[in-house]
Amino acid sequence: MSDLSLVPTTVNPHGLSELIRNLGRDCLPTQFIREFTKNAFEACQRTGEADCKVIVDYDREAYDKSLEKVWKVCFIDTGDGMSAGQMEHLLNSLSASGESKNEHKNYGVGAKIAALTRNHAGIIYDSWQGGQGHRVVIRYDEKRDIYGIQRVEIDGEYLACVPLSKCSSPDIRAKGHGTKVTLFGMSSDQDTMAPPENVGGIRESWLVLYLNSRFFSVPSGVSLHARIGYYRDNNPRHNYLFHVHGQKMNLDRAAELKGVRHLAGAKLFWWVMPKNADGHGRELLKGHTAMVNQGEIFDISDGRSNRVTFFGVVHGRDRVVIYLEPEEAHQNTARTALVKADGSPILWHDWSDEFRNDIPLELKEWLRQQELEYATESHSENIKERLKNLKSLFKLGRYKVHPQGQVDANPDSNSAFSTSHLREGDPQDESPNSCLKSPGEKPGDLLSDLLSEVVAEGTGIKANEVTPDPFPKLQWVSASQGYEHLTDRAAEYLRAQHLVVANKEFQGVIDLVEYLSKGYADLPEVRQFIVGEVHQAFEQALMECVAGALSFKNRKHWDTTQAESAVSSEALTTAVMPRYWMVSHIKRILSGKIKAHAVSDE
Repeated sequence: MSDLSLVPTTVNPHGLSELIRNLGRDCLPTQFIREFTKNAFEACQRTGEADCKVIVDYDREAYDKSLEKVWKVCFIDTGDGMSAGQMEHLLNSLSASGESKNEHKNYGVGAKIAALTRNHAGIIYDSWQGGQGHRVVIRYDEKRDIYGIQRVEIDGEYLACVPLSKCSSPDIRAKGHGTKVTLFGMSSDQDTMAPPENVGGIRESWLVLYLNSRFFSVPSGVSLHARIGYYRDNNPRHNYLFHVHGQKMNLDRAAELKGVRHLAGAKLFWWVMPKNADGHGRELLKGHTAMVNQGEIFDISDGRSNRVTFFGVVHGRDRVVIYLEPEEAHQNTARTALVKADGSPILWHDWSDEFRNDIPLELKEWLRQQELEYATESHSENIKERLKNLKSLFKLGRYKVHPQGQVDANPDSNSAFSTSHLREGDPQDESPNSCLKSPGEKPGDLLSDLLSEVVAEGTGIKANEVTPDPFPKLQWVSASQGYEHLTDRAAEYLRAQHLVVANKEFQGVIDLVEYLSKGYADLPEVRQFIVGEVHQAFEQALMECVAGALSFKNRKHWDTTQAESAVSSEALTTAVMPRYWMVSHIKRILSGKIKAHAVSDE
């Protein structure tokens, strides 16, 4: 077939504008900072020079010329710059890429997509090569609904690239090459140095906070600076360029302990932060987890979503930071997350299990000290002993291979079944075992949870019920130990440790202690008994709630999401709110203890 027989795909300009808007919505409101900074890094690296600069600042020229004295953010680099031809080609072509190979296949697309829909008033590119500079303006034409280069009339000729007589940046002027990109926002009077709407951080230093939360490290041979206090007077104590090193250096400098562990297919960095860690971006010096790829940070999780508990950190979770750098990872198109080669998400559990089972000795000792420091008496072992005869009521039946033959299981278990009546080719009904085609065959996806560890292909199978301890352990914690997210919550279930952490500052606990104490105002020494009994009642309610909820996981009419919601912090909080029976039970126990205490005093 001749190449001439294929008609190239074309795009209607209005359709392209809609495409740009749709893609722009997928970008976070701060994504443009990452895109222009990353492009600046790569432009610097292409020079091969060891003293390149990248600066995120306000455009002084735009500020001085504006009547309203409006601040416009700009990105300056002393990279290789662009010629007039390169500028017109790269900046007006949505899918254009640089001539040299870059880290990302869609290099150049991200900056345009992330910025165009948020800067209808224009984006100015000034770039120099060999001391010669040119300017290109990209903007949105509302009347025609198109994005494109603004052509300028000079001596009767319309030019896309306007020659520049001099460079306004002293750093670029000294090098003779580099680029400055200025963003004008949606209108001429918009302050684009201010944080975008609904973006965290204070006006003073939000740019620095973002850059440190986005970049794990800055490339070798490149220095990164960002403006702090841009709107203040010219006092260098309040208005200055801050040297951004990347989050790794910040964590390394602040850490009391730190280390690197090589896992199967990933590198894990860990740090222990001091109490009350401070500094620019101090939120990132508190306990959290994240992933790293090509010097960038992804999937930061802190507070309630903090994954450090998956790695074995229960006490002191507000001070432990864990970053995971997978070997096989790709950035998604929007550069907002890491995915596998096939586009599926990267999961944490394999690496968290491996690390939790072999925690570095230095960190393990620190965690042990934290447990001793914060540990509060727990009654969970006594409660387990009390409930052991009721285990059969918490249906957590599991099956494992038995060497003797046919399938055999607890007939009282909802997940028990027999495959002996099925033969290959038999019509299958809608019963739970209808996915099995023949005796001994592996179950289909529908039954994978129900069957758990029933044997694979082969001849006669027999399953013995395995009954793991359904009752979790329990430890009391407080907000000061990194559990601020449990404010107004009774507890959290940590599945990896089969552990409930109960909030000793939960108002429901405090209120019940105060209510019961009023009845013994003349016996202040009784308060210690009340606190103990209230804690024990809450512990038992929480442990039983988790044990019962876990049994729903493999039920036909409970999907995974519903089963997870049954052990959520909100569900556990609801479980401990019944009062009548709890108060009656505690009063009965207290009555016996007080009598015994009185007798012993006599």
